[in-house]
Amino acid sequence: LMKRFLKYLVILLVVLVCVYGFWLRLQYKWTTVIKKTTDAIMAELIKVEKLETVNKSFTKIIEGQQQLTSLTPDIGANDIINSALFKDKMVLEVKGIVSAGYIIKDISTGDIAVSRDGTVTIVLGKPEIFWITLTGETQSAQLGIVTQKDIEMENTLREKASELILQEALSGGILEDAKKNVQAKLQDILLKANIQIKEVNIKEISESE
Repeated sequence: LMKRFLKYLVILLVVLVCVYGFWLRLQYKWTTVIKKTTDAIMAELIKVEKLETVNKSFTKIIEGQQQLTSLTPDIGANDIINSALFKDKMVLEVKGIVSAGYIIKDISTGDIAVSRDGTVTIVLGKPEIFWITLTGETQSAQLGIVTQKDIEMENTLREKASELILQEALSGGILEDAKKNVQAKLQDILLKANIQIKEVNIKEISESE
């Protein structure tokens, strides 16, 4: 009876050792796969540096009027009369494109977590405005006299339009849209690089702390 017990005990130990060895081998395999996937993701993100996830177009009509008192003393009488009658009025239809997204260049492998089912979690900072580009020309103007003051007025109007466009973009939720789009953008980048993943989840730094 004792011999039979010892025989079964030895068989059980052999089975346990085999199972444990298989488990260790499987763990090593998964660790290797996860590290390889993490390194591949990191290599792709380094290439991106800045990830634009949204850009929106806006139009602002803004006008300015130059007063007679702003005219220089050496302007002739006819020009003064002309300006007094028509004023110096400028109307700009300013079109602007606002871009927003994420800074990727400071990311590290510690910000990337790959699970066994292929889900990737990436920790990012907050989205931010990248740039504002203005286009458009003077649509309507009554310029009795074209002076340096007119050029200055146009530049001032453009600066004001830029501020208004930025305010409208922010109040319209451009940063929220940037946040909504980043998951799909990153997933598309990784899939195009033939990195085998299931999906990408995003966490902001504040959420991960």
